[in-house]
Amino acid sequence: MNGFAPYDPDSTRRPTESAISVRPAVAADLAVCAELIVTRTGGSAEDRRERLLTDLEQADRYVAVACAESEVIGYGGVFHYELTPEYPTAPTGYYLVGLIVAPTWRRYGIGELLTLDRMRWTAERADEIHYFANLANNATLDLHQRLGFTEVTRNFTFPNSPLKPGTGVLLKAPLSR
Repeated sequence: MNGFAPYDPDSTRRPTESAISVRPAVAADLAVCAELIVTRTGGSAEDRRERLLTDLEQADRYVAVACAESEVIGYGGVFHYELTPEYPTAPTGYYLVGLIVAPTWRRYGIGELLTLDRMRWTAERADEIHYFANLANNATLDLHQRLGFTEVTRNFTFPNSPLKPGTGVLLKAPLSR
């Protein structure tokens, strides 16, 4: 088990009863977002909620949620990173992070909606955006390639990333202002 949802690129499902919306997160959304995160990464949901609350307070960070009516069903973030000598392969710029959709809502295009929203937010601030992923996560790699991301390097490390050298890939996409 690699921690990713089963991926069937030929499978397409569409929500039938609920309208899906994507919007900026508010503090009341963060407990659900934290629970989504810890289902994949483990750890404390309360610690994750506190970190997300900090993200809401910083101008160079953005947290988006996907909702089915009023229920939060997905989360994704963006933050600005400055190059450091310890991580010379991680360029300065905005990075998409943490795309997670509730298991019962996967394969409905919600990840794409969240990614497009985060790219829109970033396009108001920058000309390009970065993303890194595990090479085994074909669903996210296919999604980001469809949205214009291209590979930069596989020789890549990032602060606090669980990816070991050689298991991840750094991608970037141009943005239109």
